[in-house]
Amino acid sequence: MKKFFFAIVFATAALAVHAQSVEKISEIIESPQINYGQAAYLALTYAGEIEETTEDTDALIAAVQKKWLKDGAVTDKAISLGELSALYVNATGIKGGLFCRLTKNSARYSFKELKSKRVLDKNADPAQKVSGQDALSLFNACAKITEGSK
Repeated sequence: MKKFFFAIVFATAALAVHAQSVEKISEIIESPQINYGQAAYLALTYAGEIEETTEDTDALIAAVQKKWLKDGAVTDKAISLGELSALYVNATGIKGGLFCRLTKNSARYSFKELKSKRVLDKNADPAQKVSGQDALSLFNACAKITEGSK
């Protein structure tokens, strides 16, 4: 019960998350490892590319079509921190450095960009898997960067 209450409070307090379903956000927060579908849903809903009623599979397809995620991503497979960084940098519109822009926000340089902005810990590993709660915190940090620059 305490975990569920925390999930609801955290979800409603998240400034970057606009009109997303509380149930969907709760599902993401409770995930031990966020998957491609959940990450795509979160990012594309924020960017206004999909509706909040969109399924994870359709969100993933949209993210791949936009080239925010690589071809071959599987909806229920855990996403790495590097790929999550690229997805979030693209969705929130963070203006990266030269190599980030040249590679169209590749996972490698998006990850490095978030480390340079101190959004990620200096010891973070791009191959590590991310819990749903950490993924939502990272997303909110990315959204604050772009909202602060407007």
